[in-house]
Amino acid sequence: MNQNNIDKKQKGKGKKIKYRSLFTCSFFLFTYLLTVPPLGSIAEAQAQSLSASAQKGFAFLKKGFINDAIAAFQQALKTQPQSSQVRLGLAIAYRKAGRIPEAWTAYQQVLAVDSNNQLALKAVGLLATYRPEWNLKGIEALTTLLELNPNDSEGRGSRALLYSYQGRLSESLADYQIVLNNNPTPKAVVDAAQTYSYSGDFPKALELFNRYRSTGKAITEYAALAYGRTLRETGNPGGAVQVLEAQLQRSNKLDEIGFETRKELAVAYLANQQQAQALAVLDVLQGRPDAILPLARSLNEIRKYTNNPTLTQQVFNLYRQALQTDPNPSPKLLREVADVFSGFPEGRQTALQLYRRVALEFPNDQSLVVQQLALENQLGLLGKNDLKQRLTTAIQSTPSDIASSCNS
Repeated sequence: MNQNNIDKKQKGKGKKIKYRSLFTCSFFLFTYLLTVPPLGSIAEAQAQSLSASAQKGFAFLKKGFINDAIAAFQQALKTQPQSSQVRLGLAIAYRKAGRIPEAWTAYQQVLAVDSNNQLALKAVGLLATYRPEWNLKGIEALTTLLELNPNDSEGRGSRALLYSYQGRLSESLADYQIVLNNNPTPKAVVDAAQTYSYSGDFPKALELFNRYRSTGKAITEYAALAYGRTLRETGNPGGAVQVLEAQLQRSNKLDEIGFETRKELAVAYLANQQQAQALAVLDVLQGRPDAILPLARSLNEIRKYTNNPTLTQQVFNLYRQALQTDPNPSPKLLREVADVFSGFPEGRQTALQLYRRVALEFPNDQSLVVQQLALENQLGLLGKNDLKQRLTTAIQSTPSDIASSCNS
């Protein structure tokens, strides 16, 4: 499962992931349901100290008059700009109104006044799943929350999810292990299952998917894609085909999840000795500008499975198109293209240039150093002795996740 899936999860509700350096990340789009804390927990005991407008705001919230509540809290802030309770009320009202960007800003303002407000910290962590650019602030907020309340299982599960979006698998799995040992919700179980799948621990992922299914809940959307891949990787390609065909029927639109479903289904067909079906399911993606990357990834998977050299040029051309049509390609995309191109003699020079571009933005990423050194050696730019010495230095300062993947 590549990081792209999770990134797309975030994009589609606003949600994306990168797990291995080979992948452009993604997960990363499945919907994360946000719960609003009971109003009784918002310090109604302090109502005496609130202005009349603020008290009206909380009354309107109770009655479900959300727009009236927003107006009341905005009025209250004119006289009580430093009140964390008023700001919290406004944030909750925005959130209940579905005005997520305003809610995000409002919760940040709560924390500016009261940095340890646990309701705001948890809300920031939950809202951070909506947009990739919010992930890091969400992790920071949830880390503070867990320092204040280490037993907050929901907060820990949210942080695990955000870590997975950022490709920080060791930290994500460490959190999920704690969550799974403490009566987790079905949602936490299926989220953890996906992360174990992305990390390559398919037996554990399968165990968790089965645990989730035992609750009677269906596995759909991006979770179905991870489940299909898990079945394929654990020796059940027929089951993977069945799961992914069902998901394709549910999402048979030419959108992001539809593209990704076709990609996973194509690989499942290949593993199930159905090569014609694998190519056929991708036909609809041909010639679509919005499907360049999914098609490139799909054909690259087919190329690897079939050792079909005729697909190599198609894959190269599609990835080049993806770079040419994106005026400001992300480091993740640059790295994905470099990872693919580095596997072929004719693509290594381009791959080296792309790795160098990414390294300018991530100078402390030692995995990029390792990849550049390997390519410099293959291109005859670096001798064997120099390679050995510089590789030793790089690997010694490389995080365990990356070092283990280098050695695998």
